[in-house]
Amino acid sequence: KMKIKNLRSNLFLVIVIGASVIFYAYFINKNKGSIKIDNKSEVAVKKETKVEAGVTIFKDTEYKTTEGDKEYITRGKEARIDKNEPDLIKLTGVNSFTKLKDGTILRVQSKKANYYKKTKNIKYFGDVIITNKDKRVTSEIANFISNKSLIKLEDNVVMVDPKNTIKGDIALLDTKTNDLEILMKKEEDKVYGKRQDSKK
Repeated sequence: KMKIKNLRSNLFLVIVIGASVIFYAYFINKNKGSIKIDNKSEVAVKKETKVEAGVTIFKDTEYKTTEGDKEYITRGKEARIDKNEPDLIKLTGVNSFTKLKDGTILRVQSKKANYYKKTKNIKYFGDVIITNKDKRVTSEIANFISNKSLIKLEDNVVMVDPKNTIKGDIALLDTKTNDLEILMKKEEDKVYGKRQDSKK
């Protein structure tokens, strides 16, 4: 009887330890460092979070949107979610990038950005810089329109490559093809451009 009791005690102890290990592995550690938004997008959190007056703050976040075989990834040094605006993620120190058909990387950088979870759209503002190969486009505001794979740049748009400098009010950049169109708000106004090797 003593042996049976010891055996039962040992068996119970093994079951408890096993259950604890399974619970820890699957429920605590399973998605550690990530928050699932929906089946096409995810925010990965590399550092601990904290809450301040209804605002949840994430450090070193990564947001990924997948459409077919194309990924658009956005990273932020800090992300804030206000409980009163659950659809909005406010990012600082922003760096987005995607791979184009030719294998090169299109990159978008800005001081701040607003990411909207429902539409997956992103509004960049504060020293926006877009680069691909030897082309660089700057503006104060840029809007990534997810369902169109389009970035619309506004306010002091300047495109520079090794041969040209082009200025305009608005620029439309296709993130699939990297086609860039620079426009003026008024039809009578002309887009300004000059060759780098030309004299002023």
